[in-house]
Order: sequence, then C-alpha cells, then structure tokens
Amino acid sequence: MGAENTAKTRKSRMRLNIIDFLIIIVLIGAVVGIAMRFGLVERVTNQAGMTGARISFLIRDINEGSLDYFGIGDTFYDKEHDCLLGTLESRQFMYSEAFITNERGEIIKTNSENKRYDVRGAVIGSGTFTDDGFLLDGVNYVAPGSTIHVQSRDLDVILTVTAVERVDTVSE
Repeated sequence: MGAENTAKTRKSRMRLNIIDFLIIIVLIGAVVGIAMRFGLVERVTNQAGMTGARISFLIRDINEGSLDYFGIGDTFYDKEHDCLLGTLESRQFMYSEAFITNERGEIIKTNSENKRYDVRGAVIGSGTFTDDGFLLDGVNYVAPGSTIHVQSRDLDVILTVTAVERVDTVSE
C-alpha cells in the first residue's frame, strides 16, 4: 500500500498541466526572439554591409562668420546620436531668403540684408539602405525633411536633409 501511494504521488508530480506547457512555450519564444533580435542588429550594424551615401542638406540663417568653418573635407558628427555623419563634399553659400507679406497681402521673397546666409551642400557618409530608409552609421534613420544636430571641430548647427542617394565609394 505504501508503494502504491508513492507511485501515485510521483505520477501526479510529473504530470504537466496546460499552464506549465504555456510557460515553456513563452520561454522558448523569448529565447528565439532574443536570438533573432541580436541577429538583426548585427546585420544592420555590420561594418562590411555599410554603403556610401551622399546626404544633401540645407542650413538656414547662419551668420557670415560661420561660413569660414565649412571646409571641404571637414568631418561632421551627429551630436544627438554620437555618430559620424560624413565628410563635407560640397557647399554653396547664398543670402538667406526671407518671405514677407506686403500691404496687398502678396508674399514677396527677399534676401537677408543683415549678412545672414543659407548653406546648401553634401556630405559623404556611410550606413545601410533599408526598405524604410537610410540608417546612418547603423544608428540613426535619415530621410529628406529630417533635421540633424551636427557639429564639426569648429561648428555646431542644425541642418535639414534634402536628399539621400547611394554612392559607389566612401571617401573618408
């Protein structure tokens, strides 16, 4: 009789119920999810998978003294995400545009009279092109219309991205 009781007790302890089964499935799912997540991050941030990109930009309304700090070949960094934006490939300076409304309600475009400038240019950077856009240096999504707080050795400005296009080589 004691042996039967022990066998019954052992049998009832080893039986899995539905809750145990669900816990095991959730744990397996979590392990698979973590493995897939790390695999995805590794693929996206893989340096061998980096592609060159020309990131065109517009910086509005800066003072005349700042123009000296846009040297071709200067390196710019994304200050917010602490990653490399790229190397300045080209730049064009023009008087800042201002739009005013006259007494008849018409909008008139004028140029700045107080020596303020807009800068258009392009930097060559690297990252990963995905279906969703361009992932700059494996860290920050960049698309036309997005703003980036950038800095170089002598400059700290906010630029607006106007275009992102693939280039064959990255010259850094």
